[in-house]
Amino acid sequence: MTPTFLCIIVIPSVISIVTMATLLPLKWMLEKEVNNKKSFFPFHIINVILIMMMCGTSSVVFHGFMLDAINEKGWGIVSLYAYVYPLPIVLVSYISAAKIFQTSIQPYRISKHSNVIYLKTRRIR
Repeated sequence: MTPTFLCIIVIPSVISIVTMATLLPLKWMLEKEVNNKKSFFPFHIINVILIMMMCGTSSVVFHGFMLDAINEKGWGIVSLYAYVYPLPIVLVSYISAAKIFQTSIQPYRISKHSNVIYLKTRRIR
């Protein structure tokens, strides 16, 4: 594994996953307390912006400064690698993670083509 691959893809991906895993429960708790348990779409936009900031900043620091790519390639190319190229991947992964997280915390399951709601069993710890 080359240092460039590590600094452009692996480290920002790990940081993005950790940020996503932190922001989704925070969004859920904030909606629960402030917005009467209703979904609020601007929270998703803020989460994506924060994830992109963490991903891009780590990419610029490790790839741009530590591997000295800013002097070799310039700020434009480093910014493309940091902020523009990972955006579709971050969007798709955030949308899928948000849906999975929402279904995992939802206390019930709705049956299709009927009015029946099944409550999920909770384990007592």
